[in-house]
Amino acid sequence: MLDNKYELLDKDTNKSIIINILITFIIVLFIAFIISIIVFYKFWSWDKELVHKTLELISIFMGIATFLIIWNRHSSEESINYILGFGYFIVSIMDAIHIYFYKYMLIHDVANSNASLKYWLIARIIEVLTLLIFSYVPYKKNGNKYIAMLKTILIMSFLFYILEINKGYIPPFYTIDGITLFKIITEYLIIIIATLTLYRLKNNLVTKQLINFECLYISILLIIPSEVCFTLFKSPDSIWVVFGHVLKIGSYYYLYKAVFQSLINYPYDKLNENNQRLSDILNAVPIPIHTYNLNNKIDFVNNKFEELFKYSKESIIGLDDYEISKVLRKVGDNYEKSLPYRVNNNDNTQNIIRTYLDSNNKEIKVLINAHKIKGGVLILTNDIKQEQQIENLNLQAQTILNSISVPTMIIDYNGDIIACNNYFADLVEVAYEDIIKMNIYALNKLLKLNNNGGHKIFKKINFRDDNIDCIIVTPVGNEKNIHINTSVIKNIYNEVIGLMIVVQDISKIKENQMKLINQEKLALLGQMGATIVHETRNFLTTIKGNSQLIELYTDNDRIKGFANKINSDTDEVNRIISDFLSLSKPRETELEEVAFYDLISSMKSTIETSSLMSKVQVSFKLDYDERYILCDETQIKQVILNICKNAVEAMEQMSSPKLLISAGLNEQAKEVYIKIEDNGKGMSEEIIKKIGTPFFTTKKTGTGLGLSACYQIIKEHSGRIEIESWIGIGTIFTITIPYLDED
Repeated sequence: MLDNKYELLDKDTNKSIIINILITFIIVLFIAFIISIIVFYKFWSWDKELVHKTLELISIFMGIATFLIIWNRHSSEESINYILGFGYFIVSIMDAIHIYFYKYMLIHDVANSNASLKYWLIARIIEVLTLLIFSYVPYKKNGNKYIAMLKTILIMSFLFYILEINKGYIPPFYTIDGITLFKIITEYLIIIIATLTLYRLKNNLVTKQLINFECLYISILLIIPSEVCFTLFKSPDSIWVVFGHVLKIGSYYYLYKAVFQSLINYPYDKLNENNQRLSDILNAVPIPIHTYNLNNKIDFVNNKFEELFKYSKESIIGLDDYEISKVLRKVGDNYEKSLPYRVNNNDNTQNIIRTYLDSNNKEIKVLINAHKIKGGVLILTNDIKQEQQIENLNLQAQTILNSISVPTMIIDYNGDIIACNNYFADLVEVAYEDIIKMNIYALNKLLKLNNNGGHKIFKKINFRDDNIDCIIVTPVGNEKNIHINTSVIKNIYNEVIGLMIVVQDISKIKENQMKLINQEKLALLGQMGATIVHETRNFLTTIKGNSQLIELYTDNDRIKGFANKINSDTDEVNRIISDFLSLSKPRETELEEVAFYDLISSMKSTIETSSLMSKVQVSFKLDYDERYILCDETQIKQVILNICKNAVEAMEQMSSPKLLISAGLNEQAKEVYIKIEDNGKGMSEEIIKKIGTPFFTTKKTGTGLGLSACYQIIKEHSGRIEIESWIGIGTIFTITIPYLDED
């Protein structure tokens, strides 16, 4: 509805402007005709050449003046397209040459008369083409004006070359029989281009811009009857020649007015517009403001000042400091120097407390801050009562925040810390006053935040509700495991304006979890070790005993050698079992930078050897890239070997088992991946959902802890394991781990 309303208003305004233009056009036509009659009958017969030269020079003067105005405005911030100025510069040069040859038309010199009309018509064509191009791009960021002048000179040189050296390219405009049909056609072509330009400019009439489009429209409109006059005359003695030249002067006058008047008035209009805008801004400020000029008189009072003291602006503006003291009375008799005097003498003018009486004789206690500005003094006046209410509100908010027993912090959209409670300060072991002065990025750097990229959530483009586990090191050297919960703060327009960060110290919880995991591992490995020792070592004892008996009772040296070999191999197996049992000891994760490609390549032989016994065809597809990951190499290898082992077992019933291991990177997500793909029996969606759950297994003799440990290891490396599986087709395990930035 509003758009339709404004569209109707624009149409009505445009219609009104067009009517004014047409009225002006008709008046100019009438005045020009009267002037033409006077000139023709009073002066034309007396000296045709002088009158013609005078009329043309008036047009040339205004054309050159237009060019100079645009030339001098060329480097300003808002520039008219300089084609208008340079175009009329060329037209003025062509008209000057036309003046020189015009005298030959009076003596009927055919060749030179043709030259006169030739330069005249070329000037008119350039004139309307310039206006047409300008109608498409009235304003633009122009280049170097001296280069533009050089281009203009080159264009004029080319025109002179065509018009003087290669004259055969242009048909004659004037012969012994007078003007030619080609000359008349050219005049009508000029009229058509001028009409097209008018159509292009009609939408600019309602806009108030750097150039006055109403005057420009009248200027182009006058070109049409001017050119019609030059198609009507048969000889230089025609009144149409004079009328055409007078209309041309009118066209140039309105062009000059469009440029000159606009460039003079536009800065003042812009200044008034900016002053009004500044006044509106200051009136919208919720703080009482008034200003003094250089004469120490009040020259501005905003709405809030008027509202606070209950005095109208008209009764305040124009008063000096003595006069204002009679209207706005101060409570107390103690004498003080005026604020403008104190500001100009660099005295202290900050946080001055005064009490005044408003127009209702009600006391108002205010806090005053005075500032020196260009051309005067700015006074900010705050109602102390409202200031105290705001301070109390902030104090209440901080009190509520401190009453929350969970470490909490609030940051704004720029990452600046605007509030936190004492529990947070105690957790990070940094003084509250120091935290408030920081932003979140400086605090993260101070605490040596280590969560493998999770701190990126604090960047404003990533603000979201999230949960993060990370490690910090306080300034006193204490390392803490923390859990961060972030909640986005939005305004009433649902725009993100900040982030609330709730932190929990989970160092004890992590420590207890590690102890529990280690205890479970020890218990499991203890059970497995007991079984292995009980079962395997019984057989080893039997084997070892029999080999010793064979070695004792045989006399054959060769058989003794075999028995000795069995004996030593039995000892080696016993040693391997002992090494396996050592896995029950707790082991801390040791992170180091490892080349991802080298890590995968180093496992080729191990995977191929372990798969060879099951007759599995193993193939590798590794994209070489020098990317590094932060990991425990042993643990990552353990995960890959465990998944490969499961894949081989899943293909036991397959006729041609194939294992494909591929690796690469995702630069957009800054991650590397390894895919382990088999063509085994596959898994259903229900089974996939349970994969990684402790003690869940599909094997008859499995414990369900292998993949659970794999998931835990990859999670500790800030990675993930994804599974795709199709029953009867196969399964793809994808291990994804973030890689380190090259920096």
